[in-house]
Amino acid sequence: MGEHVTRDRTRNNIEQFSNGETALKYFDYRFLEGKIYLLDEPENSLSPKFQLELMKLIIDCTYYCNCQFIIATHSPFLLSLTDARVYDLDNVPAKIKNWQELDNVKLYHELFSKNAHLFD
Repeated sequence: MGEHVTRDRTRNNIEQFSNGETALKYFDYRFLEGKIYLLDEPENSLSPKFQLELMKLIIDCTYYCNCQFIIATHSPFLLSLTDARVYDLDNVPAKIKNWQELDNVKLYHELFSKNAHLFD
């Protein structure tokens, strides 16, 4: 039964897609104009490339379809969405911060800074 629901929602045979592709197709088909969406770590099965595609989809739905999103995420891609209000829930009470101030984003920055010479 579950496979049929997923296949219907993705409108394709799920066996030919990765988990990330299936998830991205699911979001693409499910977002409707003028709705509010609550997403809990939507990046979990998405590669960085697909996180960027989800980011673009969210931007398009926000600006062209009047949608709103409340997203719990650790993804630097999603956290860096322009005009997003980011709450750091590791603080009690939660504080609004810039995405680059978050501890998990700083860890990515440290990793890439330490290994920058490998990218040259």
